[in-house]
Amino acid sequence: MKIRFLGPLDVVTGSCTWMQDTSNGWNFLIDCGMQQGEFSADDWNRQRWPFKPAELKFVVLTHAHLDHCGLLPKLYRDGFRGTVYCTAETASLAKIVLEDAARQHGAPFKDADVARIRWHEPGGMGFGQYLPVDNNLFLRFFRSGHIVGAVSVAVLWGPRGDGQRSIVFSGDLGPNAEDAEHLPFMRHRMQPVACDFAVVESTYGSLRRPVEASDPEVRRGQLRELVDRTVTQRGALVLPCFAIGRTQDVVFDLHWLVAECPERYQDLVVYFDAPMAASVAKVVAKAMRRTESNGKPGKVRPLWLGKQMFRWLGLDQTSREHMEELLKLVDATLAVGASASFAGLQVGNELARNWRPLLTKAPKRGTLPDDRPVVIITGGGMCDGGPIAEWLPAVLGNPNATVALTGYVGGATIGGQLMKVANASGLELQRHTGQLEWSKTNVFPIADIAAKIERLAGYSAHADQQGLLDWLFWEFKECRQVSGRTVFVQHGNTTGRAGLLEAIKACGLEHGLPVQPVAPGDPNVWYDLGANGAEVTREARRAELLRERQRLFEELAFLNDEAA
Repeated sequence: MKIRFLGPLDVVTGSCTWMQDTSNGWNFLIDCGMQQGEFSADDWNRQRWPFKPAELKFVVLTHAHLDHCGLLPKLYRDGFRGTVYCTAETASLAKIVLEDAARQHGAPFKDADVARIRWHEPGGMGFGQYLPVDNNLFLRFFRSGHIVGAVSVAVLWGPRGDGQRSIVFSGDLGPNAEDAEHLPFMRHRMQPVACDFAVVESTYGSLRRPVEASDPEVRRGQLRELVDRTVTQRGALVLPCFAIGRTQDVVFDLHWLVAECPERYQDLVVYFDAPMAASVAKVVAKAMRRTESNGKPGKVRPLWLGKQMFRWLGLDQTSREHMEELLKLVDATLAVGASASFAGLQVGNELARNWRPLLTKAPKRGTLPDDRPVVIITGGGMCDGGPIAEWLPAVLGNPNATVALTGYVGGATIGGQLMKVANASGLELQRHTGQLEWSKTNVFPIADIAAKIERLAGYSAHADQQGLLDWLFWEFKECRQVSGRTVFVQHGNTTGRAGLLEAIKACGLEHGLPVQPVAPGDPNVWYDLGANGAEVTREARRAELLRERQRLFEELAFLNDEAA
């Protein structure tokens, strides 16, 4: 088995890894994603494939973010006819994401290409189970804690037993650790099995967050300050959010704040204007109901719903009644215009009993309610497009308004431009000659910004360096384990990859484990997993191709003789 890292190398989007074993007829991809906001994005997203798509057997998809699934429709358009293996939740979310992307100007595919995708969750899908996809070729899924549906994937080849080889792909890893979950709609990330090789992301490979960054009280405290300011000023708070994960987490926290002190926020209006996130919410609410039996007698557990939700609301996770009540609360929280018949829970703590549906549809984009404070949750996390493009011009000139960015924004995006002037004084802003531009007819002079620009922290769906190391190194039955003796580090910028490489070396030495970290740098290089991950030289690759050509000639001659 050989592996070739097509991307991302020294960038953070465009995940695509090619695996091949010609002797067994195995030829497949792990992820097939778009680049977003990278210098090389146009070239990558419209590339000529380094393989023949028609010859691929299948694709394994770790999760539904566009930088992991975004080129699947193009792959089918260019001749691929195989299956995409993933969880059912990833398939549902990816359809939403890809259908939206197909409608964007300049997309490298159309709706018809999205419709061609053959999604399939392997039969009997349960975390850790062996899922056969070919003769002596298996997958094993492990929850990665990134978003609903997201998994780390182990690929195993050869007959079961000591001779079987394996590699595990982290996918994107989330920050929720077991018994330390701080984001609401996600159980903790799982430890994988110990494999011969591991491939790990390094998005935040050089970052170690302070402890308070994983404290939900700190996160909600920041949001509370912004909401309180909005209530006092009878103003507006605009929260642009990414559709998957971020929107649902922010919505949950807003409900929490209002349930904590209903009287303080009785006049607060919450507009929800995020069509894509509304579709995502239905998938998330359904996912919270899904359970699995993990093979242990009598053990049935939620796939995605975490224990923290029960703990926060004073509920008993072993009680069927409490489970049903919690699921009602989830539905009411995520629904727009939820039924007024939901009036909190009859069980749980005071927070649970005070819980009320908050989300209403904005009557008209850009129009604020008269003399009532309003929070506007809207699509378009980087502020470049979507509903936020109509809300920002309406509120940026309002001194009683706040725009709070909830996640990462690229420097060249509208969100990035806003952050650059977030701390500028009025005098400095008045000197600014630039403008925010969504279209030729939709612009806003930066000098006219009167609203406050803030950033909300604590909502990141990515693990930091310590979280990545915890996934790579762990203890089981008083024995230190490692995900792979050779660790390929990808999916990060130069700083992130370099920081994680050094940390892996140090951690291996500390635990007495001979771990070899590798940073692939050339997307044209193959690594031989039958030779401890050594690079395949050009000479060796040429010899292999010549042998394969000879084998094909012999097979063709045999078929011609039979036909004669």
